[in-house]
Amino acid sequence: MANKRSDRPFMQWFDDLLIPVTMGVLSVLVLVQVVGMAPSMRKAMDRMEGRFVSATVAEPASVRSASGSIVLTASSVADASHVVVFRNGVSLGTFTTNQMDILVHEGDHITFRDETPNGPQVFIYVTDQAPNLLLPATGETVELGSGTATADLDQVSFM
Repeated sequence: MANKRSDRPFMQWFDDLLIPVTMGVLSVLVLVQVVGMAPSMRKAMDRMEGRFVSATVAEPASVRSASGSIVLTASSVADASHVVVFRNGVSLGTFTTNQMDILVHEGDHITFRDETPNGPQVFIYVTDQAPNLLLPATGETVELGSGTATADLDQVSFM
């Protein structure tokens, strides 16, 4: 009786064994790569292997929130030329004309400081605003001069 192994050539036996094993190994490797693409699985694998794990970075409020502009109008350019406008404590300058356009973000504080508080009375009005801006509202007014050195508008708020 002849041996089965000797009946077929060695190469045929090798191919019969090697091709299924190779396909099985490749299938497992592809499956692992596909599973590793899932973000939750990627983080778990990175932690397990001690690789860099990215941290979630909080966005600044200015990026996350709405923004718009308001137009401030002074009652008199001559009287308002000594009024300094601040946004969140940073000077935006003084009135050079009777209007000033300011870009604002959610939570900003607009304040005014009169360099000559005992000088003439100055009224500053919010005359225009972005359509989605809730506060400061159009028509809101601050009064400076006649002894008043500082004033502020309502905190910026969007709808």
